[in-house]
Amino acid sequence: MPEPLRCVPADAVVVGWDFSTTAVKALAFDLSGAVVARSWFKNDVWTDFERLESRRCLDLGNREINLLQLEGQARASTRDLAPQLQSRSWLAAGISATHHTAGWIDANHNPIRRAYCWDDQTLAEHHSLGLQRLGGPAKVRELIGGPWAVRYSLSHLVKDETALGPEEWTRARWMMGHGPLAAGYLTGRFGGTSISSAASTGILDLRTDRWQPAMLGALGRDEYRQRAATALPHILDTFEPIGPIAEHLALDAGIAADKRPLVFPTLDDQAAGLVGGGATEPGQLAIILGSSAVVNSSSDRAPVTDALDAMKLGWNGAYLWMRCYSNGAQFVESVEALDRRIAVEAEAAERVPPLCNGFAVLPFLRSEPSLGVANERVAWRPNPPSDPAIRVRAAYEAIACLIALGVRAHREAGQTMTRITVSGGLARSRLMCEILASVLAGVLPQRLPMVRLASDEGSALGAAVLALAGLETTLRSRHGVPGAFTIADAVTQLVRTKDEVPARPGWIEPYRQGLALFEAWIAS
Repeated sequence: MPEPLRCVPADAVVVGWDFSTTAVKALAFDLSGAVVARSWFKNDVWTDFERLESRRCLDLGNREINLLQLEGQARASTRDLAPQLQSRSWLAAGISATHHTAGWIDANHNPIRRAYCWDDQTLAEHHSLGLQRLGGPAKVRELIGGPWAVRYSLSHLVKDETALGPEEWTRARWMMGHGPLAAGYLTGRFGGTSISSAASTGILDLRTDRWQPAMLGALGRDEYRQRAATALPHILDTFEPIGPIAEHLALDAGIAADKRPLVFPTLDDQAAGLVGGGATEPGQLAIILGSSAVVNSSSDRAPVTDALDAMKLGWNGAYLWMRCYSNGAQFVESVEALDRRIAVEAEAAERVPPLCNGFAVLPFLRSEPSLGVANERVAWRPNPPSDPAIRVRAAYEAIACLIALGVRAHREAGQTMTRITVSGGLARSRLMCEILASVLAGVLPQRLPMVRLASDEGSALGAAVLALAGLETTLRSRHGVPGAFTIADAVTQLVRTKDEVPARPGWIEPYRQGLALFEAWIAS
């Protein structure tokens, strides 16, 4: 039986911020889970892709975010939300932010460099060098109880050995992730991070939730190892508030000094998507069909292989198992624009059969290390179709196959699945979800219903869920009210489902064969 709210007032509003590489979104939820206010500002990601062809750039494929922009996003979104919530009781906020994106700031909280994004295409060589210095994957697992993936911000530090000069290393004060930096700009309090964000660095011991300095052996220079060790932020309890919105920001946004909402530690976007999908118990999976395509699951232990990323959630020792693909909805957008896609979906569902009369596509706009795809690889078989309905369905089938391979990896890593939810912008498509349910039916030993969430903004919702759990926990402690209020209790309060999407029986066997062909094509 879920624990009810005992201290949070019935008219309370909680905000979930989602700082992504695409945009900053902030959604305000009432206690029924309804959105009562929203803010959205596009993100500008710096790249040098236009110089790729010339081969004159040493760091081909950089993807970086200016931290001055991040500070501006925090301020602008607060100014945008506050007038919308003037008549409401805005009490708390949580933060979701892109996993593994991180940057350096100095003692005055000004940037040393841009934040390297999780999908920066230059990190693989630095990760490989650092892994070699540490003694390989087995040594990494010995040190931290899980893998260190290319995207993790320890790779960023290895890159900094060549990208930054000695004076910049000397001036650097904090090496912080995307979310903890955003929290600092919102509250004025820097130098703290969540367990979730710390687990995205490759430096956290997943068994103890403490930093493992030996992982800094990935760096070649001792003085840089020592500097990095002193720059790691303090790890905060998940339900411990960082603090209220800063006074200067409240003044700027028109929030009364005595009405500043509390801000709680960050959930990385994958953890937030898991929570926003209601997947807080072992065996529960959350599939997120956003710009990237992600399979996350909750577990009480680490995966038995390094085929998945492993992170921590920050409560009851829970682990997050993750297979994250860079290529998701952004690939579908490159195939057919949204308005055209919507126009041909009914035709793609009824006229085009499974496997699209032999047409198929590899959807790798970017590298996909988890599948051994080192470079961009978009290819059609037998040739690019002119029929938009076939293009759309083939793109959906490719993304569904990626997800199926991720689900299978979870099974092979020891996960026993009990529930599957799906969310994200691409999940609005009934056809996409039916294709996915049918592909998964050929992968799983038992038929599990695939539950579609009411909210398309799983990460922002997950951040709000954490804020609600943190707020209730804080108020109970403050007022001496006994009993624990868990993240699962907050999920029951805020997360709503839309419907169940079943597999189509006639599609299951064709897609079982299609998945085998897709996997063989990747390996060829």
